[in-house]
Amino acid sequence: MQEFEELTRDKFEEFIALNNIEHKTAQYRLCFKIIKRMYRRCKLGYYFGDIKICKYKDMVVEGNHRYISYLLAGIEFGILDGTSSFCDNPKYYNDVEVDFDDDWDEYQKETKKYVTDDFLKDFERRTAK
Repeated sequence: MQEFEELTRDKFEEFIALNNIEHKTAQYRLCFKIIKRMYRRCKLGYYFGDIKICKYKDMVVEGNHRYISYLLAGIEFGILDGTSSFCDNPKYYNDVEVDFDDDWDEYQKETKKYVTDDFLKDFERRTAK
């Protein structure tokens, strides 16, 4: 695995501002600490599943944090067909609020395990091509 620099807030904000991100989202907020953690793990070769896209709305419906992490890490990922609610209004990622202070995984019993790397033993690493 090649070495990489950790994702910083400045790099993240620059990426969101300067890149034409293909798909939109219905999310109002994203968590930077989750994206940063997933980015690092992607750079280490881990893959956390495909992204669900509603093709009708060209919108990510499952995997928003993964989607941005994959784009930042520059890795290929799969896309699955998904559906969205009539009420979901697509928006560009540069219009989404980002929480830079809190780590959302710390507050949920189901996601607290993702704060550490202990769960990674259950995932295979991709090898560099």
